[in-house]
Amino acid sequence: MDARARTVSEILHEPAQYVVPLFQRSYSWHKAHWQRLNDDMMALADDPTRQVHFLGPLVCTIGKSVPGCLPAYQLIDGQQRLTTLTVALAAIRDVARDRGLIDLAEEITEDYLIHKRKQDLERFKVLPRLGDRDALRAIIEADSLAPFGQLRLVHAWRFFRRQILHRARRNPHAELQNLFDT
Repeated sequence: MDARARTVSEILHEPAQYVVPLFQRSYSWHKAHWQRLNDDMMALADDPTRQVHFLGPLVCTIGKSVPGCLPAYQLIDGQQRLTTLTVALAAIRDVARDRGLIDLAEEITEDYLIHKRKQDLERFKVLPRLGDRDALRAIIEADSLAPFGQLRLVHAWRFFRRQILHRARRNPHAELQNLFDT
């Protein structure tokens, strides 16, 4: 057992994959959850002392170790939080790309959303269960979301994108970098 405090950056930046097992529920967070996370993120972004925020535990089990493959952890607890943070990062990335901040957009994608040199499912840092997998893939790959418009993952991405667009309207570079750092 490895119980220690780690940042979201440490978790998503490492060469590992977090897989939501089939027995876990589909993505179920809704606007009240997103709003609470967004409020916490904005409060941290506004705090120059950068106080630590406790998101809660991730409980994982390690899968089989296969040479040449990434370590894969099954998310037993924390899948809603980690999936939502992935969606929020994708929303920051998309607003950055829309504002011409290509370096920031690529950093988020290549360091926190995907494993750049991996293929197929191993490419994604967070891999939800089957019902949500294609929607998250479309969000991360910036593909059409039309086929997934009714899924909560897509609603979450739209919610965070709106919040981030509103925040970044005055000074996109500084605000988006600050949100990403937060």
